[in-house]
Order: sequence, then structure tokens, then C-alpha cells
Amino acid sequence: MRKNNDTYTDGLQGQKNMTEQEQEGKLGSDASAETGEQPQVAEEKAKAEQTLELQQQIKALEQEKEELLARLTRLQADFDNYRKRTRAEREEIVEYATSELVCKLLPVIDNLERACASTEEKATEGIAEGIVKITKQLKELLEKEGLTAIECKGKPFDPQYHDAVMREESGEFPPDIVVDELQKGYMLKDKVIRPSMVKVSVKQ
Repeated sequence: MRKNNDTYTDGLQGQKNMTEQEQEGKLGSDASAETGEQPQVAEEKAKAEQTLELQQQIKALEQEKEELLARLTRLQADFDNYRKRTRAEREEIVEYATSELVCKLLPVIDNLERACASTEEKATEGIAEGIVKITKQLKELLEKEGLTAIECKGKPFDPQYHDAVMREESGEFPPDIVVDELQKGYMLKDKVIRPSMVKVSVKQ
């Protein structure tokens, strides 16, 4: 009888041990699951933070790029303006130098033209021909530089091109018409360097 009781007791003890082992196994599994989830969550969080940091860096680089492009555009515009300004200044200097030289030569042309007019009767044919050739050559040279004579006789008086030094009643011309040219005027390209000295008609 005692033997049966011992067997029964051993069976209960075995079941108890199996139950405890099962519980311990379950707890171990739960613990393993929890410890497995925690590293995964931390890794995902780290990846998210890294992604956010990269996005911020990209945004900062894009902003820096836009600022550099804007600065480059401004520098390019400033350089273009500087180049245009220096070219205009250089052209102005050259034009001024040419204009100054031509203005100094205008009295020479005046004297040569007077000489041509006075030598037609008094001088020999060779001298007169020489003076005419010199005058023509000088005029052609200056015309290549942009010098042109102002046509004024019979034209309406224009103070931009004419300097009225005399006024004369005229039945042939209406008022404010240039009836005579006393000194020839000239333009250098599109600029008047000496207005024509003229006589202007007035109403009778």
C-alpha cells in the first residue's frame, strides 16, 4: 500500500515539475520576445533620426546653393555693367580726342578754302591746283573720321545747327529761313562740333 502512495506522490511531483518547466519556458519566450523587440525599435528610431538629419543637411545645402547662384547672378550683372561702362567711356575718350583734333583743323580748312577762292584769279594754275588738291585731300581724310558739312542755305533756321549772326528782310524767302552762309558748320558723326554761322530772313 505504501508503495502505491509513493508512486502517486512521485507522479504528482513530476506533473508539478513539468508545469513549472512549462511556465519557465513560457516566461523565457516572453522575455526573449521583449528583448528582441527593443533592439528593433531602437534601430528604427536611429534610422529615423539619421534620415531627418540627412534631410536637414540636404535642405541646408540646397539653400546654400540658391544663395551662391543668386550671388553669381549679381556678380555677372555687375561685371556686364562694368564692361559696358568701360567700353562707353573708352569710346567717349576716343570720340572726344577725335573731336578735339578735328575742331583744331577746321580753321585750316577755312583758310584753304579762302585760298582756293582767292587764287583762282591771282595765282598761277599750278599753285591753285595744288591748293585745291590739298584741301580736297584733307576733307576726304576728315570725312573718313565722320566729319560732314552742315547744309544750311535755304533751310529753316534751327538753333541746334545754325548760329544766326545777321538778319535780313527778304522778299524771296519766308521768315526764319537761312538766306546765306557766312561760315560753314560741321558735324562729327551725330554731334554738332561747330554750328553754321548764317544770315536769316525776317518779314518785310
